[in-house]
Amino acid sequence: MKKIVSLLGIIFFCVTSFAQKQTYDVLTFNPPKGWQQQQNEGGLQLSITGNSGVYAIAVITKATGTGGSANENFNSDWVKLVKGSVQADGEPAMQPPVNKNGWEIISGAANYTDGANRGAVTLLTATGNGQSASVVLMTNTQQYQSDLLAFVNSVELPKISPGKINNTNPGITNNATNTSIVGLWADYTLEKNVYQQSTTGYLRKEYNLKPDGTYTYRKKNFQSNSTEIYFMYETGTYSINGKQLTITPKYGKTQFWSKPKSTKNNEWGSLVKSVNHKLEKVIYSFEILEDPNYGNSIIFKPGKLTTRDGGQFNAPDDPNEFHYAFRKLESLIDNPPGFKKETEGLANSIKPDQPASTSVPVATQTANAPAVGITGTWSQSSSSGAYGQSLSNGYTTMQYTFNSVGTYQYVAKTFSQNLNYIIFSKENGKYSIAGNKLTITPTNGVTQSWTKKKGNADQPGKLIKSEKRPLEKADYTFTTYYFAGIKETNLVLQNDEETLRDGRHSTNTLFQNAWYYKPISTANPKIELP
Repeated sequence: MKKIVSLLGIIFFCVTSFAQKQTYDVLTFNPPKGWQQQQNEGGLQLSITGNSGVYAIAVITKATGTGGSANENFNSDWVKLVKGSVQADGEPAMQPPVNKNGWEIISGAANYTDGANRGAVTLLTATGNGQSASVVLMTNTQQYQSDLLAFVNSVELPKISPGKINNTNPGITNNATNTSIVGLWADYTLEKNVYQQSTTGYLRKEYNLKPDGTYTYRKKNFQSNSTEIYFMYETGTYSINGKQLTITPKYGKTQFWSKPKSTKNNEWGSLVKSVNHKLEKVIYSFEILEDPNYGNSIIFKPGKLTTRDGGQFNAPDDPNEFHYAFRKLESLIDNPPGFKKETEGLANSIKPDQPASTSVPVATQTANAPAVGITGTWSQSSSSGAYGQSLSNGYTTMQYTFNSVGTYQYVAKTFSQNLNYIIFSKENGKYSIAGNKLTITPTNGVTQSWTKKKGNADQPGKLIKSEKRPLEKADYTFTTYYFAGIKETNLVLQNDEETLRDGRHSTNTLFQNAWYYKPISTANPKIELP
């Protein structure tokens, strides 16, 4: 594995003339022959697998806005891209900084452990005038050394002038941290009744601010006490001057649809009315709030009510400001029947004269590409056992850890005062994603019984029994959903059938036949294995 580290000395030094050059965001490169390419919102992954589980992976991230130094950006990406995916053996071995075409490149490498796999990982982070982009190389074999060498020799960065931000990503703010404003910003709210219980209704609105300076805004209200579904669509351009954001709409429609006969909140009835709403140019003051635990959010401050953002729900003494959370996964707003992508022409984006259909378009994602938004550890707890049995003064906690390389670990712990032992379940395998479909394929698993530790019954003592766990491949529909009341994002998994891993379906019927997994936090820590 030491040979991987030696690649660092030649990265970004060779300007080559390979054929089949390919560009992703700010990087140009020559893809290795025979490698698969998988793209998602966070970056582009190139990978190849061989016999006996050997593999090599190269990940290219999109350039993002940054106010940090090159070293700070490297350290941040090492934690996020490397430690968030595999268990690195200590701190990275660093190489001297390199300057190329106006970019400062920091690189380092380390060995890693990923389940039963051992390998080497290299991270390169390039920083230049308010932008940062990274390349991650990861392999558990020397079989693909020549491919990795050819790939890193082919990588090129565009020239940038000192003091000028590269226009590849125009949506960079000039605030204190230079955090990028580009991306999907959403405000999803659950409807509640007079008893503060959740109904099947919701109010959703979102801005998709694109790197080319254009935007799309959508709003959908499905309220239980209304006979119609409200849908609003708008597109146009945006610009930034300091901490001011100017939204200039070019096209917009507001539509009212009847509810479907099925009464499901993700289906449509027929079109009732379609109008051209007021195109309102608005200048917002804005502020981006950075939160490494729950994700970034943005506050828009127009100082008045707006057609897009509303304001009618504000108390009389509340300021006219609107909060949106950054969303890594696809939108939860489904388009009405007959909707056409805006790339087919703004004037034809919504065609109300097309026949209604009950089908719901879904934003797609490249098959088998791990979703950046679900990487990490997610947890749920229940007062039932692993097989749905009731526990007296006990609990079962189940946790998934999704790694960015497409592998996962599952751990469960069951404790009850009625039992003389603690049950631990462990499972490893692979996962893949196609659109909003998640497939989990286990490769090995074990269930163990442990005595209770004297003086601390919740902790394991000695191993009593260990047996192989049934391996259950399952397909899920998944999404992430922000619960505004508790300010928490959940990973929601849905399957018509209950599974051994996930247990009984949740009694929360916001999503049918679902399980709700929370992010790991101080109050919701990782399971400590014996």
